[in-house]
Amino acid sequence: MIRLKHVRFLAVVFCFVAITGCAVKPDHATPAGSVYVEQPLFIDNGTYKIPAILVKPTHTTGKPFPVVVMLHGTASQKNEVGGLYQRLAVDLAEAGIASVRIDFAGTGDSPVDYRFYNLTSAQRDVVSTLDYLTAQQDIDAQRIGLIGFSQGGLIAQLVATKDLRIKSLVAWSSVSGNGTGVFQSFFGDYYAEAKANGFAVVKFPWRPEPLNFGLQWFEEIKVNTSLQDLKNYREKLLTIAGTADTLVPYESSINIINHAGTTNAELHLIKGADHMFNVLGSANANGLAEDQSTAETVLSITTDWIDKNL
Repeated sequence: MIRLKHVRFLAVVFCFVAITGCAVKPDHATPAGSVYVEQPLFIDNGTYKIPAILVKPTHTTGKPFPVVVMLHGTASQKNEVGGLYQRLAVDLAEAGIASVRIDFAGTGDSPVDYRFYNLTSAQRDVVSTLDYLTAQQDIDAQRIGLIGFSQGGLIAQLVATKDLRIKSLVAWSSVSGNGTGVFQSFFGDYYAEAKANGFAVVKFPWRPEPLNFGLQWFEEIKVNTSLQDLKNYREKLLTIAGTADTLVPYESSINIINHAGTTNAELHLIKGADHMFNVLGSANANGLAEDQSTAETVLSITTDWIDKNL
């Protein structure tokens, strides 16, 4: 039996919402008369430049904007699968909230190899992004949130437990746990190669080129203590997961809720949703599913929660 600790707000929902499919706007293309504007950035983290897209609402109240930093998952990129982060950025802008989505090392438009990616470098990328944002006059440094998808959720947890600037945390299909955890089978397949060569070459069906997982990534995952460290996070928390997720089981999101130090937490389980919230069509791994209702439900829950909690 799965047990949940007492939290101030806890909502376990099984969603059945009929919403028509939606198109994903091209990156950097801001429609005329839009409620948002996109600005491409390259943020210096001291070692390499972090590609990013900053989105701000066009309607202003004369006050600085709250902002959300979006962290993508393994083998993904700043717009996320099915353009979910790109779509979320538009929804947030409509609610008067700015956002920035970044490419971690070796993904998207990053200028460096994936061997640079590990828990340390990813956290440095996030902190560098936070430093950039807090220096902007039209960004409210007291209202900063993080959202992480899958392994991006792990990075979000690591940053949120240490950086007091984070006032809200959203985890989608998020990895949680100490040590190898859900990566156990991945270690079985690639750790020996990484120890022998300094990195392991990993192919993904949706990517034309493999990724080189550096040995440092494996070693840092082995000693990761993110789950026990969640007791240090006492701000607002939202986790969303699908009951049909076979990559990172939804119990991982329950673990986040149970170990976090906050009493202001909310859990949503989406019945029948896979790891990517059914955003992709089964016939074409790179194409959107005709039915986007589950993905739109996740976007709606997330936007509404951030609007109320940031």
